[in-house]
Amino acid sequence: MAKKEAKKEKPPQKKNKKQNKRRFRVNKKLEGKTGTIFIGSEDPFLYFPDMMSYLEREEIEEVKLKARGRSISNAVNVSEQFKSRFKEIKTQVKEVNIGTENVPKKDKKGTFRMSFIEITLVSEKNKEES
Repeated sequence: MAKKEAKKEKPPQKKNKKQNKRRFRVNKKLEGKTGTIFIGSEDPFLYFPDMMSYLEREEIEEVKLKARGRSISNAVNVSEQFKSRFKEIKTQVKEVNIGTENVPKKDKKGTFRMSFIEITLVSEKNKEES
């Protein structure tokens, strides 16, 4: 019996560096009846849970996906994949705005111009109620 008890007690294992990896956090905000999700260059699947939670809430009428620069194509992918994969949450693209805006430089001395896209998605259940 003493041998079995000794086997049960294992020394603490060292954590892999991969486990210490910083978890991604979606940048989002809620203004009135509109939820905004800022899209970066991460995998589109990381944005789906936040989009689902916004669209399922009754007080939120629309979700805006905002992206700048190289992330614009990712924002289009996120919206299209969400529409095709989650058919139980029927969504439509209400409008798409594109343009350029002044973005402050990292050294906080001046600004530079950067392209942006803003995709507004509306759930069909919210559209029917209006």
